Amino acid sequence: MGHNSVLKNCFEINHAIDRLSSLGLFPHNDRVKSWDTLKMVDIIKQSDTSAFVLDVGCNGSPILPLLSRLGFINLYGCDLVLKKGISSAVEMCKTFDISIQDLEKTEFQNNTFDFVTSLSVIEHGINIQNYFKEMNRILKKEGLLLTSTDYWPDKITNLINTEVNPKNSPDNIFSRREIEEDVISVAERNGFLLTEPIDFTTGDKVVHWNDICLDYTFIFFALRKK
Repeated sequence: MGHNSVLKNCFEINHAIDRLSSLGLFPHNDRVKSWDTLKMVDIIKQSDTSAFVLDVGCNGSPILPLLSRLGFINLYGCDLVLKKGISSAVEMCKTFDISIQDLEKTEFQNNTFDFVTSLSVIEHGINIQNYFKEMNRILKKEGLLLTSTDYWPDKITNLINTEVNPKNSPDNIFSRREIEEDVISVAERNGFLLTEPIDFTTGDKVVHWNDICLDYTFIFFALRKK
């Protein structure tokens, strides 16, 4: 089974949690997000533990602690804000190289990272063109960009502004057209190729956003820098 796919049902979430446990790891605090967390960990753990990894939008993300448990040592994270009491990001500063930066324009050197992870980030008002341009700059040749985001094949419009969106605008639930035309096509124009085709087969709306009463799912895709 490939990695590039849509979250289809609760069974896939439970399987991800069980798989993380079998690796001696813990699930995401938001258990549904264990699905894409596992995909990222599964891909990265196949590489050498000296690989350089950056987690963008790291506030609230378990990616760096999980990789640390697997023995990875060159772990970096960045976010616009690191909030006490909401995530372990502040505590992570003691263990990992965490910085407050805009992921669309970071201060990292060119060709620094083997992997960049982006766990439910790009829906929060990110400029997709700037995102891929910057990720291409900081990734090494053949490096992998691992991205997950909110998804439903038909457009679901969100009209509610959210605090996690730095532009104070509604978060985007990407449609299939948007993923293909506004995301993957832009990635390809900025030097990336999908590691494999995306399985767009859709099942249940397993993500429930209670604050705005919307149901949808997640999508994950891995892109390789040319």
